[in-house]
Amino acid sequence: MILNGKKYIYIGYISDVHGNKGKVKLRLKRLISPQSIPPRIFIKKNYGVLEEFRIKSLKRFRKNELILKLNKVKDKNSALEFISSDVYIFEGDLPRKVRIEIGVIPPFIPEAKDIPENLEEIGFITKPRGLQGAVAVISPRDKEKIWVPGLKVYIEGDKGNFYSTEVRAVKKLRQMQDNIYLSVKFMFINDLDSAEKLRKRKIFISAQQS
Repeated sequence: MILNGKKYIYIGYISDVHGNKGKVKLRLKRLISPQSIPPRIFIKKNYGVLEEFRIKSLKRFRKNELILKLNKVKDKNSALEFISSDVYIFEGDLPRKVRIEIGVIPPFIPEAKDIPENLEEIGFITKPRGLQGAVAVISPRDKEKIWVPGLKVYIEGDKGNFYSTEVRAVKKLRQMQDNIYLSVKFMFINDLDSAEKLRKRKIFISAQQS
């Protein structure tokens, strides 16, 4: 769900109240561990409005059901108003590990399913650069103008396969006699461990893009 430019992830709905002190039961519809739920949730009200609540306490009740104590919900009557209401979490509250865990983002670049017949090599990844997933790339000087954000590329895998992604950001670091040395950020590569998997990989584009 996108609201005001922000992405919210549906995790379940309020199934019932629990006791007389305003606790509610959250029936999970997405596979997520209780400890991965951020300290705030958003409950969908009438007309699609999301209201923010802070979690004061949380514990597992059944396999797919949790008991929550929320701020602003003081008693049973207040809690009854939320029965059957959908519950969301804000994607920005989740660390990358949890987003992978619940399937919001893939753990690595998706493997390419449709590979163009004619691929042209445009570079070679030498090593990671920093902690945010950027990599160092050596590319021929005559390919410099190709390197722009949005460029669709194919990165070779281990078994003759290819990974399909695109360039998010690129910065020229140095010019050599025949090559240029670049810092490149690819989509889906957001940490050092993922970037390390790209070490010594060749980069290709469709010949039609050159």
